[in-house]
Amino acid sequence: MHIGYNIPSNQGVEDPNDLVSLAVLAEKLGCHSVWVSEHLFHSAYVAERLGDRPYHDPLTILTAAGCATERVRLGTSVLVLPWHEPPRLGKSIATLDHLSRGRVDLGVGVATTRDEFENLGVDFRSRGRRTNEVLGALQALWTQDVPSFQGEFYRYEGLKFSPKPLQKPYPPILVGGTSEAALRRTARFGDGWHTQRLTPAQVRETLPRIRALLKEAGRDPERLRVSIALGLKFVDTPSDIPATERNTLRGTEDEVAETIRAYRDAGVEEVVITIATSNLRAHEESLTRLMRNVAPRL
Repeated sequence: MHIGYNIPSNQGVEDPNDLVSLAVLAEKLGCHSVWVSEHLFHSAYVAERLGDRPYHDPLTILTAAGCATERVRLGTSVLVLPWHEPPRLGKSIATLDHLSRGRVDLGVGVATTRDEFENLGVDFRSRGRRTNEVLGALQALWTQDVPSFQGEFYRYEGLKFSPKPLQKPYPPILVGGTSEAALRRTARFGDGWHTQRLTPAQVRETLPRIRALLKEAGRDPERLRVSIALGLKFVDTPSDIPATERNTLRGTEDEVAETIRAYRDAGVEEVVITIATSNLRAHEESLTRLMRNVAPRL
């Protein structure tokens, strides 16, 4: 079981250099990966959480983290694809893949913040179709010397595109979401399924559907990577919720280990932990406690 760490670029940490330092600490402690999230405006629940504090750009933070580390993989949890033009995003991801010597994992999703879509001038109702097109366009940009792609929203032909990613054919695409459309998107484009806040029981129930869709698409279900983002909070009071029914890593050290093992048994290969605070000391202490006291028992 791998452990990933969500760098708190979305928690209102004032100095982005502190976020890079946390990524370095995560690597030192033995984390498999570090991740960043994305919102462009202080919208809905983001506004409630942050107030006037910053939400830092995900790919800028990930680039700095990649240059400051040597081993940890660099993931997005998740980029909201309808907000991105494929050539610009494709060039950014490919460049980061080279800078990091091939450590990028591209987690993608569609988001639910309708007011943010309105401010960006992107039709909220078309977000699923746009996401599918961005994925198809990225695949063309990354694998064809002179990319050709014709869709409803994006069209490219007749011009070379470079650089191509270092990883071949491109960085792993991890699709988020639990709707039927998201599961079909995973089967069509995904190298992995990157979900959040599901219980181990729910993961176990959903995976057969994704694998059936992969088989229908002519793809190998056994190659699917499965990861999940979960909140982490150590507490002293034991929980009365069975491990298979928990959807956070809240509990004693024994309970956190038990819950992670339940996810492992359900088919999850990587747990990405989120610590919901801007307090840097709390991140350092919780991450150190997890990696030193819990990880060896997994």
